Amino acid sequence: MVIAQARAKYATYPSPGASAWVHKHYIELGGQFIETHEKDRRQKIAQKKFESKKRKPVAKKEEKNKGK
Repeated sequence: MVIAQARAKYATYPSPGASAWVHKHYIELGGQFIETHEKDRRQKIAQKKFESKKRKPVAKKEEKNKGK
C-alpha cells in the first residue's frame, strides 16, 4: 500500500526521496522493521529464551502452592 502510494506520488521510484518517504510513512502507520543484522537477532532470541526460562520455574512453584 505504501509503495503504491509512493509510485503515484513520485515520478521515479525507487529514488532516494521516495524511499525516505516510504520509510517515514511506514513508521507513521505503525509498521515495524525486523532486525536484519545476524548478531542483533541472535541476542534478541537469546534474551527471549532466557526470560521464558526464568518464568517457568516461578509458574511451577505457584502451582505447587495452590494445592496446599
